Amino acid sequence: MNVRPLFSLALLGLATLAFNASASESATECVDLGSNQEIVRAGSGQQIFLRDGQTHYRIGFARACDSIQMTPSLKISTDGQDNRLCPSGTKVRTKQANCAVNAVEIISAEEFAKRKKLGSR
Repeated sequence: MNVRPLFSLALLGLATLAFNASASESATECVDLGSNQEIVRAGSGQQIFLRDGQTHYRIGFARACDSIQMTPSLKISTDGQDNRLCPSGTKVRTKQANCAVNAVEIISAEEFAKRKKLGSR
C-alpha cells in the first residue's frame, strides 16, 4: 500500500482547516462603531454582515431575527450605548424587534464582498 497519496490528502485537509480558521476570528473586545457603515443582510435572518470603515464583521443572532430582512434601518447597541458592538450583550434593534447577538467575528474584505454580491441577487 502506498501511503504517499494518503499523507498528501491529510496535509491538504489540514491546510484547508487552517485556511478556514484564519478566514475569520472571533472578536474578543468591544468596538465603538463609526459613521461609515454598510450592512448586508443574509437571507435566513440568522446573521448580518457589517462593514465599519475598513473592518468587516459577521454578526450572528441567538435566534432568527426575521425582522432584519424587512427593516430599512437598524441600530446596534450594547448596554444602552448606541454604536457599540461587543462579543456579548449586544442587541440589534429593528422597528419590530430587538435581536440578541451571540457571535461577532472579524472577516476579510473579500468575504464581505462575496456576501454583498450574494445578497444583491
